[in-house]
Amino acid sequence: MNRFKCMGKKVLASVLAGSMLLATACGQSGSGGKDSGASGDAYKISYWIPMGEDTSFYDSYNDNPIVKYIEQNYTFNEKPISFDFYVAPAGSQSDNFTTLLSTGEYCDIMDLSMSPESPVQLYDDGILQDLTELVPAHMPNYMAYLEANPDVQSEIYSIVDGEKKILNLNGFYEKIDDNFQGFCYRRDWIAKYGTNPVTGEAFTYGFADESDNFSWEDNVVFPSGGSDPVYISDWEWMFDIFDKAMEDLGVTDGYCYAPYFQGIMQTGDLACAFGGGGNCYWYRNKENEAVFGPVTDDFRAYLQCLNTWYTKGWVDPAFAEHNQDMFFSVDQAKVFSGKVGLWQGLMSTLGTQIDAGDAYTTGAVVYGCRQPMNDIYGDESSQNVEPYTFYTYNKVYGSVGLTTKMSEEETIAFLEFTDFLFSEEGSELALGFNKEQYDACKDEFYTKQGVTEGAYRKEGDNYILNVDASDPLSNAVSLNRVVSRLALPVDKQYDRYVSQAVSEWNYYETAPILFSASVSNAMTTEESSEVSSVRNSVDQFMIRSISPMIMSKGYDVWDDASWEQYCTDINKFQPENATTIYNEKLQLLEQ
Repeated sequence: MNRFKCMGKKVLASVLAGSMLLATACGQSGSGGKDSGASGDAYKISYWIPMGEDTSFYDSYNDNPIVKYIEQNYTFNEKPISFDFYVAPAGSQSDNFTTLLSTGEYCDIMDLSMSPESPVQLYDDGILQDLTELVPAHMPNYMAYLEANPDVQSEIYSIVDGEKKILNLNGFYEKIDDNFQGFCYRRDWIAKYGTNPVTGEAFTYGFADESDNFSWEDNVVFPSGGSDPVYISDWEWMFDIFDKAMEDLGVTDGYCYAPYFQGIMQTGDLACAFGGGGNCYWYRNKENEAVFGPVTDDFRAYLQCLNTWYTKGWVDPAFAEHNQDMFFSVDQAKVFSGKVGLWQGLMSTLGTQIDAGDAYTTGAVVYGCRQPMNDIYGDESSQNVEPYTFYTYNKVYGSVGLTTKMSEEETIAFLEFTDFLFSEEGSELALGFNKEQYDACKDEFYTKQGVTEGAYRKEGDNYILNVDASDPLSNAVSLNRVVSRLALPVDKQYDRYVSQAVSEWNYYETAPILFSASVSNAMTTEESSEVSSVRNSVDQFMIRSISPMIMSKGYDVWDDASWEQYCTDINKFQPENATTIYNEKLQLLEQ
């Protein structure tokens, strides 16, 4: 095996000289300074990860209790593994990744989440190994998982010269994990200022026990007939109520909803209400076909809806100015000030958490709601279709590459280690120590942190965390940063408000994501460059065009001639070229 292949010119040219000092952290000279894995008492394997744990827990990920336990109690390819983890500098992960590659000082194992290049390009650059024959030979648990989950089998492959190859290892969830964010709304405003849409009667509401913030009760009913909003018409009903609430409270600078600053989200959130797909960008439909959404009637219906909301004063008039905010934290200062009716936010805004005891937040109760379905705008094809393309987790959990610096013995050892994490024993250990394991080893870190009952307990088929999933400690006591572990179904012990919200956020099942690793990995360098060029041009055009359309300052989404001109203008960037490439790769991966 050639351990030190030449670096690609693209990688070398992508960083500035002078940043090379960061590279030494992997402890390798790039010219034979690393001890051979075949000598000594253990395989010495360096591992680059983009994020570790808070240093209040431990200084180095080498001190992770599960890492140390595995090093001391297990052998792979007949010897223990001694890991040397390198955590990238916070805020500079992408630059650091590129620097390590450009200087040749990259680690044995590289987390690929920060890679500017695909595994195929890294393989062509001589950085990643070809694992096509080794994975089936040394990872029976991994292969068994894939056989049992055919929906993600294609995710492990890259296409090199028309041939399927395994160039990286993926981690997978046993089931799709709960979303950490979603749409949130002021339930207390609906209960206090709304009335039953059928009878006109006021709702009853309040805390059954004033000293218990979790005792909220109400009899709210939405126009669609249930206790949770389902349709766009339910949202518009809420917006009318939010207007009443803000008028009564004297809120003069509030609003009902603020979209992401671009007016769209490329993941399809909210736009998926109009026809089901994430029609504001490229998306994969249920027929496994790539579609360019911005020229569809569905997308026009979305824009007509947002334009209507803006005209009625329901949308933040300054939404386009929040260009530094993440999509799940738009204008958070105003949200926590009690001046927003509905937003896309985190679990930290649910329940009574924004109640600061002031005029606008006292008594605030926040519920989560699902992606809505359009029942008002556009024609029938854009209405009453369940959303299936929006931001959510999928079964794929990260990706790592094994570099050509590793000997064959080291490579096999790491494959066996990763395969261990796909066994029941390894999967459970990745969650942390259970009580019996803690009692046997009396781990110092667990003792210091008071996790003496273990990180989890098992009741039947359920794994119940003993540490709150929202507490950073839950990551520190587990093998959370090692990509390619099998995450088991876990009962996270949510409170009633989070449980309600997660149930709504997870209500619809998403279709397979279009921009998965397997699709990009199937592209040649030339195809990847073509897609990137088209996407960049389309991105810039939509950044200039969509927000003005919503604010009636650009193309008129209600005028057929103006809409046709918009379609003509965006088609000048030849989005069909990218669509064709996407579809070719989707078909190739199905073979």
